[in-house]
Amino acid sequence: MNAQSVVIVGAGHSGVKAAAALRKHGWTGTITLLGEEPHAPYDRPPLSKAVLLGKKSSEQCAFFPATWFGENDIGLHLEKSVGSIDRRNKRVVLADGQDLPYGKLLLATGSAINRLTIPGAELDSVWPLRTPQHADAIARSFRSGQKVVVIGAGVIGLEVAAAAVELGCVVHVLEMAPHAMGRSLPLAVSDVLVSEHRRRGVDVRFGVGVTALEGKSTVSAVRLHGGEVIACDVVVYGVGVRPRTELAEAAGLAVDNGIVANRFLQTEDPDIFACGDVCRYESRIFGSFLRLENWRNAEDQADTVARNMLGQDKAFDEVPWFWSNQYDFALQVAGLPTHGEITVATTSGAARLFLSVTTDGVLRGASAIGLVRDVASPIRKLKAAIALAPTIDIGTNGSSPAAIDALLEN
Repeated sequence: MNAQSVVIVGAGHSGVKAAAALRKHGWTGTITLLGEEPHAPYDRPPLSKAVLLGKKSSEQCAFFPATWFGENDIGLHLEKSVGSIDRRNKRVVLADGQDLPYGKLLLATGSAINRLTIPGAELDSVWPLRTPQHADAIARSFRSGQKVVVIGAGVIGLEVAAAAVELGCVVHVLEMAPHAMGRSLPLAVSDVLVSEHRRRGVDVRFGVGVTALEGKSTVSAVRLHGGEVIACDVVVYGVGVRPRTELAEAAGLAVDNGIVANRFLQTEDPDIFACGDVCRYESRIFGSFLRLENWRNAEDQADTVARNMLGQDKAFDEVPWFWSNQYDFALQVAGLPTHGEITVATTSGAARLFLSVTTDGVLRGASAIGLVRDVASPIRKLKAAIALAPTIDIGTNGSSPAAIDALLEN
């Protein structure tokens, strides 16, 4: 193994952390890390919070100092696009014609944002939020009194809205779906989040379609289905992402809403692994294949895939967990709340809790809203409980405090 080389395609969160984990767990061979962006690997969550609020620069979001890669003998190559994978000869062929041999190959190609395709999307002051350049441009635009339209009420959209309000902007949030964060949260939890935004003056609308962005060179208005026009100075959109599977598919690997991998994050090719946003892995806890797009998953899979590339056969089956900080409160979510049919609302101290269970009473997810110090402990306990897939007695009225208290006491 020591004489072999590892090539990692994708220098995002999961890719760079996998490189670090390989060194940590004893890999002494070469590691080549290929990234398409011009930036060294950086942490994305601060872009929609600390960077927009001026509490952190985009440069400070780098995972490691520039000297770290050389000190750890990791070959970081930026602005490098991979053209194909030659599985027979175990080589990665770059778009510029260069090829690199590999002993083990890790695909951490992540996800790509869905772009707006409506008329006017090319106007100035229309931004997605994905890169440091995006965050810096949006931060410069958010000044007191500016009119901001956010298209999409996912986690990025709501975090951007919260930052804009804190900076004194007038904010509209427009969402085509019937409620916010619909892929991640039950309606009861979404309603609480939205009420917090509306309480702070955000105009949040659902079931709303945008037909065009208007303006001469810079956006000045958003036109809705039905003809209403909302004046604006800035548009920020977050309308979902898609896994970057093209390279894997062209190489003949199984692809199904992500690169298909087993419990060891290994593809059907035993020398090719996947991790992060692009990886669709087999979950024992949920009895299905999952693809997750969050910070914790990228971090945890990076460590597990490194161990498995070293032959340690460590199954990955973590309970999903993500969080979002908005205004002065945090949302923390464990498990998959949308896999439950019943939502049970309760409290734990100052935190508002929502347990998501099946009709048979199996706990599938939990959400908590409140200050970080109030939500962290109950979510940690419920996350541990979800791993055991317990059946809880929710009573005839959908609430059984005794059953919930028992989970929180463990």
